[in-house]
Amino acid sequence: MLTPRENLKLIGYEKERDAFLNAFHSDRFSHAWIIAGAFGSGKATFAFHMARYILSGRQDKNTIFLENDPLHRRIVVQSHADLWVLGDEETREIGVESVRNLNNFLTQTAGEGGWRVIIVDGAEALNRNAANALLKRLEEPPPKTVFFLITSSPRRLLATIRSRCQLLTLASLKDENVRNILQSQGVSSSFKEGTPGQIMRCMEGKGPQIQEELEKILEGAPTASFIRSYGGDETSYELIETLLRNFLHTHLLAKINEKASFFKDASIEQALAIYEKIEQLFDQCHNAQLDKRTTLLCALASLENRKI
Repeated sequence: MLTPRENLKLIGYEKERDAFLNAFHSDRFSHAWIIAGAFGSGKATFAFHMARYILSGRQDKNTIFLENDPLHRRIVVQSHADLWVLGDEETREIGVESVRNLNNFLTQTAGEGGWRVIIVDGAEALNRNAANALLKRLEEPPPKTVFFLITSSPRRLLATIRSRCQLLTLASLKDENVRNILQSQGVSSSFKEGTPGQIMRCMEGKGPQIQEELEKILEGAPTASFIRSYGGDETSYELIETLLRNFLHTHLLAKINEKASFFKDASIEQALAIYEKIEQLFDQCHNAQLDKRTTLLCALASLENRKI
């Protein structure tokens, strides 16, 4: 499977790409961007796609690069002098020392005399000290420097950081786009719902079994056995969290757009309240190290009572 650094194809986000490029070539370009979207939706791929264009010095809005392009190869092998990357979507915590190293990088002159690009992948993993250190840099950004803060949970970022960034949310991909992305990665899957990254993760280990059992629970099956089996395992819990976050995001959007939804018997206000409650439960579990089984129990109970 190609990593975001390696992946030259950006499928399904033409509108978001054009919006960013128009902003980049305008007089009011923001130096910091939050790239938000569901887990596995291609946020990092989008950021690296834009980074290649910015670092190339192009002005024609052509973001297509060939596999043997020297710029692309340097990004892949992590040798480009003006690109700095912190974390990835699996990073548990980004500490203050990482941001200090970034600050040292930013005090130097751009290696190639053009733009510099900073990618913070999994920005919600910034601990408090790291977030405050990054905030100071965002408040006084160096010239010709772009920050991409990639996150599935923008609300877990400091409000002061959010206020200094332009938010770009990647919309849910169409089924055809998901199939094309999986095909480009050489993946064949029977899963009906999910982002490309989520589907590929579900195909690993116990993923297919967990997905199948969770779908039955969302249709009304008992939860006790499921929580006992998977709630205490770190990897399984994280997969369930990812599946539920994506499920809620997808069905809340469907409800808002008056399409078939898990929330068909609830009002938009009720659906939004449930969505926010479960998001907060997962966030609190991470931040306060709460019991994972209890967190899943509360989250699934909230979904079961969605008509109330």
